[in-house]
Amino acid sequence: MAEPEIELQKAIYDALKASAEVMALVHDVYDDTRLSDAQKAAGAPFGVADGYVSFGPERTISEVFDCIALDEVTVQLDIWSRKVGRLHCKQICRAVRDVLKDVELDLPTHGHLTTDLMLQRILPDPDEAITHGVMQFTAYIEERE
Repeated sequence: MAEPEIELQKAIYDALKASAEVMALVHDVYDDTRLSDAQKAAGAPFGVADGYVSFGPERTISEVFDCIALDEVTVQLDIWSRKVGRLHCKQICRAVRDVLKDVELDLPTHGHLTTDLMLQRILPDPDEAITHGVMQFTAYIEERE
């Protein structure tokens, strides 16, 4: 059986990539921004959309409630925009939230109960040409028997 964190990350990635609204605002969704030369030559990570989404830190807490084993997985998504102002970053955050908030994602070997948006922030970046959004989603996942 796969780890719940791996199944969750794949489900989030697939859901974001399948969203026309998200993909209209960003160049791509990245697990890792260490890019190949071919990706860089194609304008990655920002591309012509001047924005992208990347996976950030995550944490998992395993618990048992009423004899049900649950994993509470918090995943951070980082939203990046090079467009002037904060509006583009906020638009990306809204599109991501619309895809992931209160949705039940299909996990192959685990039951996904819910995903809650726990935090959304727009932060200044040390590079003044970039606006950085941070979104933290907590998913509650149970092991299927």
